[in-house]
Amino acid sequence: MCGIIGIYNFENKDINEEIIEMMKKLQHRGKDSFGISYIDKTGNVFSYKQKGMVSDFTLNLKDIISCVGHLKYRTSNMSKNTIDSQPIIGNKITISHNGNIPNVDGFDTQHIFDMIVNYNGSFKNSLINLIKTIPAAYSLVIQKESKVYILKDRYGIRPLSYGFKGNNIYISSETIGLEYCNNISEVESGQIIEIDNKGIREIYRDKNTWDNICAFEFIYFMNPHSFYKDITIESIRKLLVNKLVDKETIKFSKNDIVVGVPNSGILYAEEFSVLLGLKYEQVITKNTNERTFISSNKKQIEKTCHKKFFFNKDNINGKNIIVVDDTIVRGNVMGYICNNLKECGAKEIHIRIPSPPVIDICQLGIPINSKDELIMTNKDIGEIINIFGVNSLSFLEKDDLNEIPFDTYRECFGCGIKKEILSYLKN
Repeated sequence: MCGIIGIYNFENKDINEEIIEMMKKLQHRGKDSFGISYIDKTGNVFSYKQKGMVSDFTLNLKDIISCVGHLKYRTSNMSKNTIDSQPIIGNKITISHNGNIPNVDGFDTQHIFDMIVNYNGSFKNSLINLIKTIPAAYSLVIQKESKVYILKDRYGIRPLSYGFKGNNIYISSETIGLEYCNNISEVESGQIIEIDNKGIREIYRDKNTWDNICAFEFIYFMNPHSFYKDITIESIRKLLVNKLVDKETIKFSKNDIVVGVPNSGILYAEEFSVLLGLKYEQVITKNTNERTFISSNKKQIEKTCHKKFFFNKDNINGKNIIVVDDTIVRGNVMGYICNNLKECGAKEIHIRIPSPPVIDICQLGIPINSKDELIMTNKDIGEIINIFGVNSLSFLEKDDLNEIPFDTYRECFGCGIKKEILSYLKN
């Protein structure tokens, strides 16, 4: 998971602030580093790359015809080297990539770039060859001289949308980045769109496509105010909570407190409390914007947790606490939270998770390198209850994800991988 943006500036206006604001709205998709590349009226290509957050960054660029941007998040085969920062540039071609190409030695975006540049044929055919050759996972924004191309792999694993504001065209990993845009559309699986000074047009759509957006996009990655094909992420998350409530076997008291793990668990917790008529109180608050899921280093996660969470002891002491989070992956965060709730005097602790247990690696973008990292692999619910020292724990089942009104990629939940992608991995 990363964030990518693009703008085609038909109106020749100052878009410096718009570039930064779009990237800020996608900051949750990548906090390791960010980069911007643009083409000016003379056809020259410029780029800026920087570690860390976009928040304090300012731009003062002139004569921008088009630009692309990238926010980096460490994927499963990505090193910590700055060379991984995007966009990558060469031969007057600029590429921003969201996704993960499995079975590639080195930097997967560079692999895409090399495939395109070294193709013996037209640029259009190089993109078609990419779509036909590599099944997943990539959403791309590409600049080439005076044109911008947007495309998505044939399985549609990662989101990518575009919209119109005035005469300008805006491209974003999520619709949250398309504020004030009209006629917003999702790039289709296996689709290539070309934008130049004559407008926007589809130049290719593969016949063998599937809509298999990553389920984690709906459960965790995407901003709840984004939407996918006219359905809000918030509404999808509420559907999952409804399914979780349908499975509830404990009759909680109205004096019990429901709390969401900040920030991604809060929406789920609020809906859980409403559906069961329970008291919602955010007795756990967040001090920073860190996403501990991104890191696989246990010591780093523990260090971040100490900075990240504050516990309201007075309102926890003697109470039954129902903790709701989107998922449990490695278990470090939930373990830390449960230990602190006990230290604050919680009488009982109940954990509710509106997604299935994460029990397998992901080869298309989530940084899970080994099943050994995952607390739920080869363990049952009773064992996890003992590990956390809580009173109860409830998850959804794999089939409950059918509540999501789209087909989804679910490898991390133990649902396997499409045969074509598996075949590609073995070659």
